[in-house]
Order: sequence, then structure tokens, then C-alpha cells
Amino acid sequence: MKKTARNFTLAVAAVMSASMLTACQNSDRQTYFEENSEGEIVDSALLEKIEQEAEPLDTKIENYNCHSGRNLFLGTGNYVTLSDKFIYVLSLTAVPEYIKIDLQSGEVIPLCDVAGCTHDPNDFPDCINNRVLCNDTAVGDELWYNDSNKLIAIKGGKEEVIYENKYCTKLEKDALKDSSDQKYTIFYFIVDDNYVYIFGYAYVVQIDRNTMKAVKTIDLPTEAMLLAPFVHNGSIYFHNEMCEAFRTDIESGETTKLGDNMYCICVKNDTLYYCAISDIEDPSLYSADLDLKNPEKLIENCYGDFVIKDNKIFYHEYRITQPDEQNDIMWCYDLDSGERKTVYDGFSEADCIVAADFSDRVFFLGEETNPDDASKPYKVIASVRTDGSDLWVKRFDGETWKN
Repeated sequence: MKKTARNFTLAVAAVMSASMLTACQNSDRQTYFEENSEGEIVDSALLEKIEQEAEPLDTKIENYNCHSGRNLFLGTGNYVTLSDKFIYVLSLTAVPEYIKIDLQSGEVIPLCDVAGCTHDPNDFPDCINNRVLCNDTAVGDELWYNDSNKLIAIKGGKEEVIYENKYCTKLEKDALKDSSDQKYTIFYFIVDDNYVYIFGYAYVVQIDRNTMKAVKTIDLPTEAMLLAPFVHNGSIYFHNEMCEAFRTDIESGETTKLGDNMYCICVKNDTLYYCAISDIEDPSLYSADLDLKNPEKLIENCYGDFVIKDNKIFYHEYRITQPDEQNDIMWCYDLDSGERKTVYDGFSEADCIVAADFSDRVFFLGEETNPDDASKPYKVIASVRTDGSDLWVKRFDGETWKN
């Protein structure tokens, strides 16, 4: 038992010492485990529960780089992000409190270190569960997010402003003329190995990641707020609120309009993927050349929340008019064979899908009907490897996460 206790203690201790998130500031708080002077858990009931509920994820990690994943729909922002050790879930709808999951052990670790956190927002405004971290992105052993015009990094329980935006265009000034202090607001950001890209309504600032100094600022000729930007091979792809799609060359600053009625654009293996709106109740997923030539319809009735990994598309269908009792099915479409198969069919309502290039797993978040009380659905996180094997599921029943 000593080894199990020690390993769990180290995982939990990371929340308080190096989890990157601010702990709740309450000197009278009780942590949710008891340990002796050697750092071993002494609560035998808890140890037994850990052993019973442990179901390893055993995630394979290769060529780790930071995850600025496209796990968003119509520009709603990241609330799930992966490091090489954890998947962080800070969704306001998917779970009742913020958590991280160990990618190897599968342990679900609350980001607040108080058991069953019920911290009142007025009394505990610094509790992680009472805060909104916009576009949270795991970058190494830090968690980055934006707050108004500031880009903030959290590490070891401390926050640091690493960039403060002072740029805006006429579109921001006009759109936010009644709240001028918000005209510099960062609406989205992307991190890659060398640069950080921050976006306003109609511009992008390229920042050197080593110095955190602005390298280039590009005004984007869009008449409506840009959404869901994607950076690939020196270009930025995005659509705006009118579902007009564009590509901007970062070096020259030149922007080209790709088309209309397009959203959720991403690029994989020099192929452009996007959703097209021909009928709001039947959006379809297409592939095309990077200049939008040779379009091909791949999937009908595809919700905008999809990921592409290992030449497979993981997605769920658009259910605007379907009966409530029908489950949201997670599908996998094989780009090589054209085969479609079910990878998970337990959701009564799906929330999001997320994956990263460095991980061999795909994660799905959503809700599952509670057979004992339909008004209180289970919160569910499920995962499979990209070949559909090794299904892993955790359900929150209102008190604990269980297999």
C-alpha cells in the first residue's frame, strides 16, 4: 500500500505546490486527504476507494509541444487543454468544478484543494472554481489564460502578467465605444513553439515567445468579429461572425477571402477542413486544397466540434430537432477507407471533443442520463485511443468521479 499511497500523495500534492493554479485562501480549510509525516495517506478507506476506482489511462506521449487545440465551436474558446501530464477541464458546463486528470493513472484531481468545494464566490473570490479562465492553455508546466487585455501565466500557485495588449483597430473602438477600457481586450490567443498570437476583433499581434515582445501586428480586413483562428505553416485561417472565411499570410500581412458560409476551419497535412452551412439543420464537413479548390464533402450532418487525428475525424452529429431521449453518438470517420464507426454512444448530450498531436488519445465531454433522477444528469468524460480501443469513462454522480 505504501507505493500506492505515495504515488497518490504526489499527484494530489501537485495541486497545492506545482499544479499551476491558485489554491483557495482559507487558513482553516481541510484538505481532502490525510497523510503522515512521511507523506503517506493514512486514511485506509480512501486508499481502498482509490484502488477500486483506479482505471489507468496509460496515455502515450510523443514529441510534446504546447496544446493550443481547436476544441471550440464558433469561437467559444478553450476550456479543455492538455499538457504532457494532465488534461485540464475548466469548462463551465461540462463539470461542476474544475479538475485535472492524470494522463497515466487516470486519477481525477480537483483543482481546489478543499473537499467537495462549496466556496461562496463572495467569500472566496480567489477559489479556482469561482473564476473564469478564458482560453486556458497548458504551456509546459504553466497554464496561460487571458483576462481583459492581459495574458497571464500561472505556475506554482502564482500568477504573472506576461503580456499586456495596447493595440486596437477602429472596429474595436467602434464596437466598444461605450466601454472604452475594453477596446484592448484579447479575445483569443494561440501558442506555438516560437510565437504567441493574440487576437482582437479584427487584428492579430505576433509575439516572440522567448522575449514576449511584439514582432508584428496585422490588421485583418473583416467587417465582423473574427472567430476560431487557426495557425498553420505561416498563415492564419479564420472565419468571422458572418461565416466568411479568410487566410492571412503572416509574413506579408496579405489577407485572401476563401469563401462564404464556412466555419470551424482547420488544416491537417496541408488539407483544409471546414464546416459549410447550406442548411442550418444539416451542416456538412468538407475537405479542400488550401486555396479552397477541389472541395469534397466528407460527412453530412456534422456538428462544428470535431478533431482530426491520425487521419481520422472524430465528431458528433448536429441534433437541433432530434428527440431528447436520443443519445449523442461520437463517430470516427476514417479518411483512408471512408469507413464510419461508433466510438462512444453514452452521451445524452455531448459538450466537446479534444485531442493533441502529442497524445494517442481523444477525449469526449458531455452528460449522461441519470436513471434515478433525470433532472440531475451525470457529467461524463470518455476517452479512446485513435484506433477506437481502450475505452475509458469517468462519471460524476454529484459527489464523486467513478468508473
